[in-house]
Order: sequence, then C-alpha cells, then structure tokens
Amino acid sequence: MTGPATITPGGSSATQAAQEAAGAAGCGPVIVLTYAHSGHELLPGALSASRAVACTHGTGLLPLCHSAVSTWQNVENRGTAASPLALKSVRMLVTTMATTLQSATGTTRWCEIAYAGRAAAETFLRVFPEATLLCLHRSLQAVLAEGTRAYPWGLGSSPFWYHAADHPGNNVATIAEYWAAHTEQLLALEQAYPQSCLRVRYEDLASEPHRHASKIFARLGLDTHDLIEPGQPAQDQHLAGSTSRRQPARDTGPETRPPLTQMPPDLLAKASDLHISLGYGPLTP
Repeated sequence: MTGPATITPGGSSATQAAQEAAGAAGCGPVIVLTYAHSGHELLPGALSASRAVACTHGTGLLPLCHSAVSTWQNVENRGTAASPLALKSVRMLVTTMATTLQSATGTTRWCEIAYAGRAAAETFLRVFPEATLLCLHRSLQAVLAEGTRAYPWGLGSSPFWYHAADHPGNNVATIAEYWAAHTEQLLALEQAYPQSCLRVRYEDLASEPHRHASKIFARLGLDTHDLIEPGQPAQDQHLAGSTSRRQPARDTGPETRPPLTQMPPDLLAKASDLHISLGYGPLTP
C-alpha cells in the first residue's frame, strides 16, 4: 500500500484492533468489498432478512475515510501513523454520515457495498477496528461472461477500461486483468486481517442461499432466527431472488463464456493460480 495512510499488520496495534473487534462483535459496520460484475446484488437480498442491517452502495464513505486520514497526517506532519485525535475525528465524521443513512430505515447497523481498494479498506479498519469485511468473489468465467454481455461493442467507459492499455482490442484479456488485480487485493486483505475478513463466493450464495447466509449472519453476530428454515421455500426465494430485478444475468454454461485462449499465457497462468486459491479449480483454455 502506498501513500500516508499505511498501516502494518502485526504488532501491538493489530492485537489491540483484534481485541476491540472481538469485543464489539455484532455492532460494527459491515463492508462488502468486491468489484464490478461480481454479482454483489445478491448480498443485500441475504442481509435484508435481518431487521438490524441497512445496506448502501457507492456512498463514497470508504474513500472519504481514507482521504480524511491522509489529510490529517499531512496537517499533523506525521509519517505513516495517524494520531488518536485524527482517527477519532474521522470516526466521528463517518459515523455521523452512516447514522444519517440508518435513520431512514430504523436499523442499528450500516453495511456498505464498495469497490474500494486495499488502501482504503486498511484505513477503514484503522478507524473502525470492529468492522467486518465481507470479501465477495466470483469466478473469472462468470465475470467474463457478464462483462462481455454488458459491453458488447467495446469496453470504453466501463470499469475495465483502466486495464485496456496492455491488451488493445482484447476484451477478454482486459476483463481478466481487472479481475486478477481486484482478486489479488481481496486475497491479500484476507491474509493480512483474518480476524476482520470473511470470504464469500457468489456461486455459493446463489446455489445454497440459506446455508451461506447463515454463516454470514453468524460471523456478523446477527440473529439467525430472522432466517426461515430451508424447508420453507419462501425464504430461499427471498434470499436468492429478492434482488432479481437488479441482479445481473448469471453465467449459464460454457457456451456463454468467451474463450480463455484469447488471454496471454502469463495472464492465464496468473488467473488460474488465483482461481485455485479461491477454491474454483484451475482454468483450462
């Protein structure tokens, strides 16, 4: 991570953060960290079964938090560590805005879906050590299928465009580069902050919504009684389909997937390693 808002895992500060996080289980903010076309629309459907959580998307509070901490460090002329005063000030700023969002729904916990990178996530954990990060992943083939369907005439102005320079005219490689970059950051966060992170795979939540929603509820300290038992189909329909109007189309099989042969060999090998790390298995052209 670069820039002034760097924190280093380990040491007394990380231990204290873990202790505070454990002590505040069930009351801290929830951040869904993911990327475009990950199928993140499915998670609010699962979390909305809880009467305690209000989900928002794209409020900008994570980048604001990171920017505010960096500004404080510039003002105080500090190195890499933000002062307690700075952290308290930024925490109050973000909490006030989050409370305003919650007041519209009457809920007690705030959940934000964000595409923020590792730097912003680490800064947020510094300000809110009790926060839980849900790291939402999706298979590369599904992201490729969804991305190419969404932008059939080219990737200009798409979330993938930043990675197009190294792969001119190759939409498959561009999307794969985007997926790999974001997946690497999420995996790095999971490894550095295991006490704060929970890995969620889109495919698991889509295929067994009740089972995996129960795991998420348990980790977040939410009342699992809000989830109807799986023998009652209405709840599974609610979990998997309550956002069906907004949920992206799913990858329906190999015939819908762009060929992986369009990816450079080194990128394919990198993506395959990441796929294996996520438990999807290797990618084969």
